[in-house]
Amino acid sequence: MATIQHHCAPNDRNGNPQRCYVLLDLDDVAVAAWDEGYLGSHAVPGIWREAAYNAPRIECTVAAYRHLLRTLPGPDYAYQVPGYSHLRNP
Repeated sequence: MATIQHHCAPNDRNGNPQRCYVLLDLDDVAVAAWDEGYLGSHAVPGIWREAAYNAPRIECTVAAYRHLLRTLPGPDYAYQVPGYSHLRNP
C-alpha cells in the first residue's frame, strides 16, 4: 500500500510554512508531492487525504523541500499520479 510522509522545512523569513506531503509507492519510491501551504492535508487528493492527515512528520532542509516539489508531480487527481491510472472511474 502506498504511504504518505509529511516533510517539514523551517518556515521562510516571512513566517510562511514550507511543508509538503510525499507519496511513496510500494517500493518506497517517491512518486508525487503536494505543497501543503495553508491547506493542510486537503492539499492531497481525496483517496490519500486521511493518510496525509496521519502522516509521520519528517524534518528536512529547505533545499530538500524545494527539490521534492521541483522534481515530483503534484497532480490534482489521484489517477494522474504515475502508476495510479487505475484509480480513474470508468
